[in-house]
Amino acid sequence: MKKSLLDVIRRKKRFLVTMHAHPDPDAMGSALAMTLFLKSIGKDVRLINEDACPRWLAFMPRVKLCQKYTGRERFAPEVVVVLDCGDLERIGKVRSLVPEGALVINIDHHITNTHFGDWNDVRARYSSTAEILYQVLKNAECRFDRDIATLLYLGILTDTGSFGFDCTGPHTHEVIAELLRFGLPVSRLYQKVYETIPVGDLRGFLSLMNRLEISCGGRLAVLSMTRREADVFSRDFDVKDKVFQMLRSVKGLQVIMIAAEVGPRRTRINFRSRDGFDVARLAARFGGGGHKKASGCFLDKGLKQAREAVLSEIRKGL
Repeated sequence: MKKSLLDVIRRKKRFLVTMHAHPDPDAMGSALAMTLFLKSIGKDVRLINEDACPRWLAFMPRVKLCQKYTGRERFAPEVVVVLDCGDLERIGKVRSLVPEGALVINIDHHITNTHFGDWNDVRARYSSTAEILYQVLKNAECRFDRDIATLLYLGILTDTGSFGFDCTGPHTHEVIAELLRFGLPVSRLYQKVYETIPVGDLRGFLSLMNRLEISCGGRLAVLSMTRREADVFSRDFDVKDKVFQMLRSVKGLQVIMIAAEVGPRRTRINFRSRDGFDVARLAARFGGGGHKKASGCFLDKGLKQAREAVLSEIRKGL
């Protein structure tokens, strides 16, 4: 962390910490870790997200520090720390809490990051925001404890696909080695993240997967999901993540696309890829972003129309 920013943090008193809507372990872990650090040095901190913390992340240390945006907040931060967001729009309604003149700190690892902050620490070569934040906190002379170590570990664990993605580098393992010195219950944390699928959700998942479409000679997998179909699953079950986890093991697949209905004319598209297909560039064509192998976007179209619009672009590249 630059000395000038450290000076700013020491001078300022009121901080808002936030991350993207629908937070994953990297976003939530990083935001909680930053909040704990700021509290440890005597700052007045609020951690606010557009959404309530997903129930499946309720096991994370100090998770009750995260408040859901209500629109009734009466807090005027001097500094806003935005974590794991490619652009400021990703924080959703929380943006209304960012006062004019507040210093915005942007810490992120998405290659499509717009550098929207007054101070930007964007490292696209890093595995996760949690990996970047470890270095930021270390440079800030943070007194790491088991809670902060656990939060950062979970962010790195999940964004590296349990250390199996290409974004996992030597520095990633060096950071993990330091975090493990705090005696983290690695097996239990893995189980909490990956091995808690309710039986009812398993049945719904198997039914959904029966409608998976494979095309382009086995290189493209597409799954469409209406709101009614998504509502079948419990709040503890991240169906998209489970679909991606399963399909990554399928030989020959280059692109995986999930199209999910958000509203009558609003569709969310998520991508995963391998073998050199750049889905960050694909998502950018539709106003989205992310990483070369994991990205997403929203289209103001119905489910069927959005699906066909994106598929036409994918087929051009396969």
